[in-house]
Amino acid sequence: MQTTDELLSRLRTHLGRRCQHAGRRWRLVEILTTDGRLVLESQDPEPPIQADQYGNAAFRAPEHLELALFTDAGEPTTDLTRLLQALDGTVGHAARDPGYPA
Repeated sequence: MQTTDELLSRLRTHLGRRCQHAGRRWRLVEILTTDGRLVLESQDPEPPIQADQYGNAAFRAPEHLELALFTDAGEPTTDLTRLLQALDGTVGHAARDPGYPA
């Protein structure tokens, strides 16, 4: 089993890469090590409409999704494991998004 530092180092090599997660296209944009989270940015052809502080439609912008890196017990989450497998190309059907270059 890899240590936390090894997993984070491995994940850092994939910053900026695009992949599939939960049936959608995303790009890994940030690793928040102090919070134990990573940030994915949607790569939808037409980004969703973002609301202003009053709930009114304001503009279109990519959606951001934060995923936990580790469980309370310190183990990698299922999301992290699947994402790393997809980014590493070790899962045939969930490899890096074929619609984008690596």
